[in-house]
Amino acid sequence: MMLAWKHRPIEVANLLNPPFCAEILRRCFFAYEKHSNDYFPYPLTFLILPIVLHKKTRETINSKTKDHLDAWIHKHQEVRIGFAERAKQLLPITNEALTFLLNSDSVEINNFAKIIMKDYSPKKIEDENEVSDCFKKSAIVGKWFSKSGNPTTIYTMWGVRP
Repeated sequence: MMLAWKHRPIEVANLLNPPFCAEILRRCFFAYEKHSNDYFPYPLTFLILPIVLHKKTRETINSKTKDHLDAWIHKHQEVRIGFAERAKQLLPITNEALTFLLNSDSVEINNFAKIIMKDYSPKKIEDENEVSDCFKKSAIVGKWFSKSGNPTTIYTMWGVRP
């Protein structure tokens, strides 16, 4: 259960606010659709923030990498350490960001548990800061997911269950 905004530490409220986290999700959804010609599988939504917001994991993602997700994880086994707990802790934040997207009519979830983007084209990122890095790495994660098989396979790569 999420704490009311007035009870959240200011750092958490500022860094994990729904619009910011929603934009991370949307950039991942967009990249997935672009590279797969399919809609984003709903179950994978819960892996995005634990990957992208974790600084040590994000820093190992090279924007010029040609590796597929499985090869990258094999080279960087350390990213799986604590991943299950991070995913569990970020579950309410992910739900809040997804609710934000649904309430703003930015996405919808169809009967096949796929997330459908509505009228979205991400703006090019010119700045080089932590926020822009999160957005860029989210797009890489979307591309990886699009080429890595079904959600169960991807969850298994991360050592967690759907």
